[in-house]
Amino acid sequence: MNKIFAILLLLTSLNIGAQNKQEYLNKNRFDITQPDFTFPQTDFNILGFGAYHGSAKTYEAEFSIIQSLKKQDALDYYIPETNFSQAFFFQQYLETGDENLLKELVSLFQTIVAQEGTIETFEHWKKLRQLNQSFKDNPIKVIGLDIVNEYKFPIKHILYLTENIQGWQLKDELKSAIIEKDIDFSIGNKKLSTLLQRFIKDYESNKSLYTNQIKDTFSFHHVLKNIAYNFNERRDREKIILDNYTSLKDIYQLATKKQFVKYGFFHIEKDRDGNYPSFFTRLIEQNIYKRNRVITIIGYLAGSKVLWNKIYDKQGNYRSYTTRKGYGIGDYWKEHFKGIRKLKKATLSDITLFKLNHEHSPYNKGTDLVEIELFLKKGNRKNISGKNTTNFLDYAVLIRHSSNQVPIEEVK
Repeated sequence: MNKIFAILLLLTSLNIGAQNKQEYLNKNRFDITQPDFTFPQTDFNILGFGAYHGSAKTYEAEFSIIQSLKKQDALDYYIPETNFSQAFFFQQYLETGDENLLKELVSLFQTIVAQEGTIETFEHWKKLRQLNQSFKDNPIKVIGLDIVNEYKFPIKHILYLTENIQGWQLKDELKSAIIEKDIDFSIGNKKLSTLLQRFIKDYESNKSLYTNQIKDTFSFHHVLKNIAYNFNERRDREKIILDNYTSLKDIYQLATKKQFVKYGFFHIEKDRDGNYPSFFTRLIEQNIYKRNRVITIIGYLAGSKVLWNKIYDKQGNYRSYTTRKGYGIGDYWKEHFKGIRKLKKATLSDITLFKLNHEHSPYNKGTDLVEIELFLKKGNRKNISGKNTTNFLDYAVLIRHSSNQVPIEEVK
C-alpha cells in the first residue's frame, strides 16, 4: 500500500511540474515572426544565439532578434563564426555593398562552418547591410574571434595593412600567391603555409624596417598571431577564441558595448557539458563577465530540414548536396531533447521564442532542453548531473517547418 501511495505521489508531482512548465511557457512566449516583435531583455554584455547549422529559418530568427535589439539601441558588435580577417572584410562589405566580395566571403566562410556557405548566408548579410543603412549614426560593427581555417582573407588583410611598404620580397610573394589561378587556400597547403612562416619570421627579425609603415600594427600582429597558431601541433579552438576575445576586449571597449555572438550552440552554453568548457563558459569561469550579463539563446528544430553535406568530385569541383531531417538534428524519437514537446505544445508560429530565465522559472530545476535522450544509448545525463536548464541557456527558440539552406555553389 505504501509503495502504491509513493508511486501515485511521484506521478502527481511529475504532472504538476509538467503543468507548471507548460503554463510558464504559455505566459513567456513571443512570436518572432510578428513585425512588432521586441526581444524582452537588453541588460547584457554579450548575447549568444546558436542552433543546428543548415536550417534556413534559423537566419530569420537571428535577424529578427538583431533587428529588435538594434531598434532598442542594445547592439553594437556582431561576432559571427569567422576569423579576424574574414570579419574585417565582412565589415568592408557592410560599408561598400560589394556583392562580389560578399560571395567570396561566403564561399570561404564554410571553412569554419561547412553548412553555412549558402545562399541564405549571402542573403542574411545583405539584410544586415540594409539594417545598417537605417542606423548610419551607430551601425553594427563586425569582429571575428575564430581560428584561421583558410589563408586567402588573412593574406588579403596582410596586403591591405602593408600596402605602403615597397621592396618587401616576401610580401610580394604573398601578393603573387593570392592571384595565382586555382590556388588552394586551405591550411593544408604546405607551400602556402611555409611561405607564411617565412614571412612571419622575416617580420619578427626586421620589425624596425616595417613597423612604422604598417597601417594598423595591432591588427597586423593579431593576424600574424592567429596564423601562427596553425604551426603548432594542436590547436585548442575554444582557448584561441577566448584568447582572441581578451586581446580585443580593451581595443574595442567591449565591456561597455552590447555584443551579439552567432555560433553553434555548444560554444555559447554557459556551463560545462562534460570536462571541456565552451567559449561562454570560459567567459564566466574566468570572471570576464558575471553570469547574469551573459545571455544564451538556443534554437531547436521541429519538422525541419538542414543542409547536411556538399558533394565534390575527385578534382574538388562542387557537384551536389544532401539534406537531413529528424535523426541527427535533435528531432527524432530515437534522439531528441528532453522536454521539447512542451515547446511544441506552446508554439505560436513557425518561430517562437521562450524566455526561461525568470527568477522563479521552473526551468531553474531539471535538465529539459539540455539533456539529450537517445534510444538504447547513453546521452549526456551524466555530464550534466546536478545542473539545470538555466545553468546553460536563458532562452529557447523553436523553429518549425524550416527548409534547408542551399549551397552558394548552386548560384550559376
